[in-house]
Amino acid sequence: MSKQLIIIGGGGDGRNVAEMVQSIGDKWVLTGFLDDDEKKQNTKVNGLPVLGKSSDIVKFPGCFFLVLVGNPNTLFVKKRLVKHLDIKPEQLATLIHPKTEISKNTKIGSGSVVLSGATVMANASIGNCCYIASSVNVGHDTIIDDYAFIAPLCGIPGNVKVEEGAYFGISSCVRGGVTVGRWSIVGMGSVVTADVPPYHVVAGNPARIIRKRNPLDFEL
Repeated sequence: MSKQLIIIGGGGDGRNVAEMVQSIGDKWVLTGFLDDDEKKQNTKVNGLPVLGKSSDIVKFPGCFFLVLVGNPNTLFVKKRLVKHLDIKPEQLATLIHPKTEISKNTKIGSGSVVLSGATVMANASIGNCCYIASSVNVGHDTIIDDYAFIAPLCGIPGNVKVEEGAYFGISSCVRGGVTVGRWSIVGMGSVVTADVPPYHVVAGNPARIIRKRNPLDFEL
């Protein structure tokens, strides 16, 4: 029997995943979006209805949800929204595109998405509410914590630790054994050769610290 799914967030990531859901068969039935943008209320996004705001989640008992909000600078809003709406792990969908290569010994958490062309190798671990975009490689024994976002074409080899909420820009890569700290940002195309401290932005080849983010901005 198909499961009812609602995507919270009608932006680019939400629309990408909506098209993915519609293309992978009948396991999920996508009911529509919830979005807090006033201009989107009572409209359609790519042919799917905007059913209300995120607070309207209570109107849809029995549905599963995906939270796809925020950008590199506002990714913490996803964690804040999950907490504020009191969404339980069992209410979150986990979506893996059929055109991926996922080790049978990999763990992928609730509310996470793995897009087409991604490869996740043996004994890797992906937390809750993560976004693994198209053509990403995640190496063996790598640990990706909750709310991390890995943009397309990123290379993450074995034994890397990606802490909570870290963001990898398009085509960035990292040396094996490195730790990328929580709520840090790796700029697109960057080559990370050393540990990245929490709450820092790095960029370049090799990646260097550009600025520090305020840890107080990441408190619930």
